[in-house]
Amino acid sequence: MSKKTSPPAPVRKQLLILVGAVIVLYFIVPQIGSFRHSLKLAESAQTSLLLVSLAFTALSYVSAAGTYCLLAIRPLSYFHTLLIQLAGMFVNRLLPAGIGSISVNYLHLRQSRHNGTQAASVVAANNSLGIIGHMLLLSLLLLPLHSNLPGLQLHHINNKGVIAAITVVVLTAWTVAYRRYRRQIKRGVNAFLRQFLEYRHRPGQLLLALICSISLTLSNVLSLWFSVLAMHVSLPFIAVLIVFSLGIALGAATPTPGGLGGVEAGLVAGLVVYHVDSPAALAVVLVYRLISYWAPLLVGAAAFFYSQRRGYIAL
Repeated sequence: MSKKTSPPAPVRKQLLILVGAVIVLYFIVPQIGSFRHSLKLAESAQTSLLLVSLAFTALSYVSAAGTYCLLAIRPLSYFHTLLIQLAGMFVNRLLPAGIGSISVNYLHLRQSRHNGTQAASVVAANNSLGIIGHMLLLSLLLLPLHSNLPGLQLHHINNKGVIAAITVVVLTAWTVAYRRYRRQIKRGVNAFLRQFLEYRHRPGQLLLALICSISLTLSNVLSLWFSVLAMHVSLPFIAVLIVFSLGIALGAATPTPGGLGGVEAGLVAGLVVYHVDSPAALAVVLVYRLISYWAPLLVGAAAFFYSQRRGYIAL
């Protein structure tokens, strides 16, 4: 009996491109004609709420630094670690799938008296807590409140067929992404499990690190939520969390720096599903990505070159 084999790499790559093309064709291309209208809508955004959105984006880096400081085997300077998070954000704009941030944090840990195994374990622990925290947040908000939130009831959603299509696309994208990076994921998980014995002596710090990780996710979702509100669009917070999760899922599976293209397609798709007009959905995403992706770029570049010059990372 022949054994089942996974598709060869070129087939997986073509499948990923096809998935991205479906999302872009279905949700982005039809909006090109109304792009000018979306830009006009973006110009009418409420400035005070955009500033709140920017503040929550900044808070996400504060939370990220706190998570690393709590997980580190050796003591870390919080200020230096915060600079490293900003530097990692800049490098993420150059490399796909979060590789930049992972690499910069690994190099910083190595400079902070962590050996290779310890540094890899701390990075793996951080990434694992990020996934666990995101899932916990979704579960805590979705399970007990599902029947009481109008934003989650199916008759309030634009098209049930679209929901099914998005679900298939997200699962496919995650499957392709996992197969592409499965070796790195397995190495990271194994390193984390080995190092977990170290964390059993620090359960309080591990719990605080999880809280910081959840705070990081909350900060990003709140940044998106206030961008939605700034565009005079009304959505419940839980709906924005689901839209954000969709954008992150597609962004992680898109082989572009910072998930560029995939994140935008996922966010627009999610907003359209929740009855947001297409031009308004595109305007929200343009504003949010300007705040969360482009605006911090200069700060991240300055943090990267400063950290390199001061020896916080060594390339």
